[in-house]
Amino acid sequence: MKKRNYRNMLGVMLTLFMMLPLTLGAKEVNLHGMLRSHAGASLLEGTLTKNEQTVDLSLEGWGDRTRILVNPYAYIGIGQKPELGIREAYIDVMFEHTDVRIGKQAILWGQAEGAFITDIVSPRDLRSFILADFREIRKGIPAIKADFYAGGFSVEGIWVPQFVPSSLPPNDSLWMKEPSFIPDVPIQMNPAKMPSVSLKNSEVFGKIKYFGPVISWEVMGGYAWTDEAYVESITPGSPIQIDQSYGRHTVLGGSFSTSFGQTVLRGEAAIYLDKPFSVITPGAPVPSVSVENQHQVQALVGLDRAILGIEMSGQYILSYVHDHTDGMMEQGRKIKEFSHTMTFRLQETFLDDQLTAKFFAYVEMDPFNTLLRPSVSWSFEDGVSVEGGLELFIGDADGMFGRFQDNSMAYISLRWHF
Repeated sequence: MKKRNYRNMLGVMLTLFMMLPLTLGAKEVNLHGMLRSHAGASLLEGTLTKNEQTVDLSLEGWGDRTRILVNPYAYIGIGQKPELGIREAYIDVMFEHTDVRIGKQAILWGQAEGAFITDIVSPRDLRSFILADFREIRKGIPAIKADFYAGGFSVEGIWVPQFVPSSLPPNDSLWMKEPSFIPDVPIQMNPAKMPSVSLKNSEVFGKIKYFGPVISWEVMGGYAWTDEAYVESITPGSPIQIDQSYGRHTVLGGSFSTSFGQTVLRGEAAIYLDKPFSVITPGAPVPSVSVENQHQVQALVGLDRAILGIEMSGQYILSYVHDHTDGMMEQGRKIKEFSHTMTFRLQETFLDDQLTAKFFAYVEMDPFNTLLRPSVSWSFEDGVSVEGGLELFIGDADGMFGRFQDNSMAYISLRWHF
């Protein structure tokens, strides 16, 4: 483990060293970033469950037709070894009608807030479930991205030569939940085998986008790997061995946004063709597992509006699995043929924008469970703010959020931006 940490640190330093000549050759260089101290305490036991220190830096350089960005970070938390890495490191080359970005980059697609429908190019960092800052939850991936512009239209193509999966909680994490289909006996979740780095194992994505005065829309497609592994086999033993795998699927989708007066209407949908799902059948001494490739549809509609200075947003998200089978699993829990989730957001600022009150909620309808995230932040000088809030998990223990009801916490965070 120590050798791996040294290699990671060496890789970070080498990347910074290789980018240095480009930075020195740039006509303008800018360094900015953030320092954050974040602490959280369990509402159930009153114990300190989070004590994190984060440094996030961005080094940008500009030339006449080029731009570089290097985004290193350092992180340390309770019971964890210091983590040092680079979230993004890329070069932009800009032509008259085309921009090309080469390097490690986090890519954001779609219109959804707090949900991932067509936004599947960059995998997610789920080590803290979905509580990480929205920017930090997306992982950087090695990619070549090209954008071509013609009037209100743009065409974007992405090639990802090396697959990068989502990061899941370690076994000793608060957010690690053992699969619900295994009885209360010791298990060993074996890491999924990574696809080899080859042309046939790369990922490709494409998007056509139109930005207009009345409506904006985009249509996308891709051939990708599942960012989270599925269960491939279960072997009796002590502990029980669970093997996992990543699978291929094709995705087609799109999104739109338009305005009616002060109200913004958003929509997004995607179909994942032949996506692999695990199907668990109870048995002795262990359940049996098979893998089925089925189509899955996810769709969202959202409304945004400001009323009396209060920013309001609501979303409804539908998920449907074609030819659903009892015992079908996704991310360690049973999924239904139809599932319904809603999100709500309220935000208002006071005292010349120094005080900000926010409320964000996820609500899963069947079974009913929810994640409530109220918070208040105070900016007491330029670039320095303190935030306090709650992460409340409520509802059925079989739900996406209710299963973490023992993890409800209060937190306080101090940020310094420069």
